[in-house]
Amino acid sequence: MNNFTEKVHLTIPAIFGYEDMPAAVAQVWARKMGASQEKADKAKLAVMEICLNAIEHGSHNNPQKVVTIDLFEQSENTLIIEISDTGKGFMPKIPKEFPPTQANRRGFGIFMVYKLVDEVEFPPSNEGTLVRIKIKAEKTT
Repeated sequence: MNNFTEKVHLTIPAIFGYEDMPAAVAQVWARKMGASQEKADKAKLAVMEICLNAIEHGSHNNPQKVVTIDLFEQSENTLIIEISDTGKGFMPKIPKEFPPTQANRRGFGIFMVYKLVDEVEFPPSNEGTLVRIKIKAEKTT
């Protein structure tokens, strides 16, 4: 076993439409790891949603700002996807049910991501928001 860890680093402009690229990379990588097509599709959708949030809320659709996406395997069967922006950051309030009960009905995207992936974390970040998603492949033999 070698010590080399494969990693993909993407930087996209904070413009709607670019979220498709990192989402497609996540989908392909999940399949490469052995995830089912359904799970890979869920990974794609989750990455797309977090990127859209980063573009809209973190960067305010400002093409001068960027969203950064890093993908790497934590272990043989776990894909880590870290998505960050340079916005003001936020404390996530995750609705426990749908439809969300917040007055402005916001939060469905994060709620959906929690339902699509194995783990979602919001680690502290010195600048903006960092979201870490974990996708575990179901190894089939």
